Amino acid sequence: MESIVQAKRVLEIFKEMSQIPRESGNEKGISDYIVNFAKNLGLEVHQDDQYNVVIKKPASPGYENRPSIILQGHIDMVCVRDHDSNHDFSKDPIANIIEGEWMHADHTTLGADNGMGGAMMLAILEDDSQQHGPMQLLFTTNEETGMDGAFAIKEGQVSGDYLLNLDTEVEHDFTVSCAGGCHVHVNIPLLRENNQPGYDAGLSFTVTGLKGGHSGIEICEQRANANQVLTRVLYDIQQQYPVCLASFEGGVKHNAIPSKAVAVLSVRAEDVAAIKTLIAYQEKQYLHEYGIQDPGLKFVVEDVATPDVVYADDTTEALITYIYLAQDGVHSVSKSIPNLVETSNNIAIVRENEHTIEVLISIRSSNSNSLEFLAKKMILLAKTLGVSAERTGGYPAWEYDKGSKLEEQAISLHNEMFDTPANVNAIHAGLECGLLKGVLPNTQMISFGPTIVSPHTPMERVHLPSVENVYVYLKALLAKLQ
Repeated sequence: MESIVQAKRVLEIFKEMSQIPRESGNEKGISDYIVNFAKNLGLEVHQDDQYNVVIKKPASPGYENRPSIILQGHIDMVCVRDHDSNHDFSKDPIANIIEGEWMHADHTTLGADNGMGGAMMLAILEDDSQQHGPMQLLFTTNEETGMDGAFAIKEGQVSGDYLLNLDTEVEHDFTVSCAGGCHVHVNIPLLRENNQPGYDAGLSFTVTGLKGGHSGIEICEQRANANQVLTRVLYDIQQQYPVCLASFEGGVKHNAIPSKAVAVLSVRAEDVAAIKTLIAYQEKQYLHEYGIQDPGLKFVVEDVATPDVVYADDTTEALITYIYLAQDGVHSVSKSIPNLVETSNNIAIVRENEHTIEVLISIRSSNSNSLEFLAKKMILLAKTLGVSAERTGGYPAWEYDKGSKLEEQAISLHNEMFDTPANVNAIHAGLECGLLKGVLPNTQMISFGPTIVSPHTPMERVHLPSVENVYVYLKALLAKLQ
């Protein structure tokens, strides 16, 4: 776009990054790219065993006594594709398609979260005309799957008076606090048995067409969870017809609201027409319930070969009962910050392992006591049903440092530069600032970034004028911070 002037280099670097696979857990390539980028500029660079990268750049002449600054972002991305896409995230480049003021990919996530922040950092790094105090750039890994990179940062590995995180996804928004979270893994013994006599037909039942979305940022919209919707309908079918469950699978990422779930059923041929009629009726009921949030909700029923093997009754009962009863969505809202979800639960993934069916639940909260309650509740429900559950992947909330000098300067400059006033807020999603505060307790932090819509879904897109505005603002802020 012609209007993208200063950020032109940002978009060029983002395109280079989009050629390199960088799904969470597969970040060596993009990490090496950043290391080489710094080496080509003759800068000091360190890469740790988690592929985190720290780059150090001396202060601009005359800025040696300014506060030291850390620019921080994560280099991994959530890799989700449309169900009819054959994109291979392990090798295929991510498309950068520009339409009007927006950039999107080709039926996959774009990776603007947080690749656009990383591209801004590298563009700043190579710009020797940029004025700034002593500066370090911190690129972290595995943010999307549990913040493993930030967890691995050790005291002394990076230092600074101020930290600017570039992972907020609404222009003019400044994040000063975020939720903490954890995972609960429920493991149901996977017992199978031969299909019973009389069950002489097979049906595949899919809940699809849901928006899904980021389980922190978009949980407030109370969209349908495909895993729970599928379970609710299966339960109702079981109350009216003999049914054996042969498989159940739904969701792909712990931090994405599942948009699709599918089950295979063994049924009596004489009941097939009636079950299809019931599912068609249920589709209308669920569209009535979720039509505003998920107008694309669709139930797809297809005839399939009769399964030879099905789940044992105990396995089916535990699975259906757990998902049916488990909390999903918004659990509580903040009493002190308007319109902020305080605590939420996402029944993110249901998948078969070798000996178990795993139900992966993602819990978030800005209140540690509420987080503890909901995590214990999900574990207690599992134990009540006689199945195991364990808690993993805990990360702390980032508590608000009200009235910090960094916040005052950042907001004042923004309001001088733009007609739209800054919005200082807390978010329900997790940011690495909470973890980094553990090794940088005296570092003041703030987060901002360009507008990204529908992250963690194939509908992800970034607003290019906001990329320009945020980049221009970032350059001005680095030169002004005192």
